[in-house]
Amino acid sequence: MTGDEERIVGLLRRLDAEPVRPARVDLAAAMHEGRRRRRSRRAMSVSAAGVAVLAAVTVPLAFGGERSGGPAPTIPPAAPSTPAGPPATTRPPGGPTACTAEALPIPGGHAKSLVTGGDPTGRFLAGRSYPGDGTGNPVIIWDGDRAREYRIPGADQQMADVNSAGVAVGSVYVGDEPQPYVIRNGRPERLRGVPAGEATAITDGWIVGARQVGDRQRPVLWSAPDASARDLPLPGSRWEGTAVGVDSAGTAVGKLHDGPTGVTRAVVWRLGAKPELLPMPRLDGGVASEFVPDSFEGGWITGTAFLDESGVRRLYAARYHLPTGRYEPLPRGVVPDAGNGRGWVVGSVSRMDAGLLTDAGTVRLPDFDGRTGRYAALAVSVSDDGRVVGGQLDVAPGGNGVVMKAVRWRCH
Repeated sequence: MTGDEERIVGLLRRLDAEPVRPARVDLAAAMHEGRRRRRSRRAMSVSAAGVAVLAAVTVPLAFGGERSGGPAPTIPPAAPSTPAGPPATTRPPGGPTACTAEALPIPGGHAKSLVTGGDPTGRFLAGRSYPGDGTGNPVIIWDGDRAREYRIPGADQQMADVNSAGVAVGSVYVGDEPQPYVIRNGRPERLRGVPAGEATAITDGWIVGARQVGDRQRPVLWSAPDASARDLPLPGSRWEGTAVGVDSAGTAVGKLHDGPTGVTRAVVWRLGAKPELLPMPRLDGGVASEFVPDSFEGGWITGTAFLDESGVRRLYAARYHLPTGRYEPLPRGVVPDAGNGRGWVVGSVSRMDAGLLTDAGTVRLPDFDGRTGRYAALAVSVSDDGRVVGGQLDVAPGGNGVVMKAVRWRCH
């Protein structure tokens, strides 16, 4: 592997071979984003300082009781949040117990490609390829086995999310600034009201993201692809951050911090209401110092909590059920990338492997030949039924190092 492809404490799974673009320093969020957004090193929320700090973080990687297709891992009872809510709604039992990998078709046949998002039904996936000719990154939208390529002027073209109608949102760098984009009706368009910024998530009617204000981010919401963005209210004048998810009712979830050195908090915006800062999760070792939400689907907020233990900063995965106000810790060793409407999660389960965590247990996502642990895997989306997972697989190293392939796992 090249130096950029080295894993740092199991968090950085893939770093594109492109120059790092300077951004604001947000250590906790950058730590999380450095893993989640390794597919675009010039993404707004990542900083070089954030990547460097990863070396000082200890991450527990032992995944006790985890077996592919075996019994569900034991999840300790969740400690109540403040205030405590009633027990979380019971989810349908079960879930897939095995998965197989299939390479996605790539227009132009480019060797390097990856998936950046997927819709809740599993029908649509979004991604990009790397022609290596200096023309940027063609965006790809997969509708089942059909792939369509979009060439958008600029650099670092990336669609972060796609909805059940196949409408995708993301960002494109033009010069030194990102610009939010939507792809709908077969055409890429700039989203309105944000001269510099990004779109991070979309539902059937709502889009969220952030606009760039100097070296700060301000969370925004679009009520429709052709509407102008409006700022989401902040808890105070120093707060900054971005929205990461939105539901069909227009309820948005984001991550904010109070000034450049403030801790990262999860926040909820309900239409017409003030922002709600969520309580910190209570873990085995105490109350977390930060919680960085990663996705919001079906009332479930999935994210990463950080806890200071004896001078060491440790990472824990957790999910929060918004309707009942309850946190549930996930098994040690999970580093989440995305969740679905049942609270199931895809993410890293070891230094090399990605996994799908459901009520039926944890399935390690295999290589094309059915093996695991040989080359690195990354999962970034999971359908609500858990049957379709989108991501990437590393394949045998070539002359320029490891090559990434866009992949869809079919799970059953």
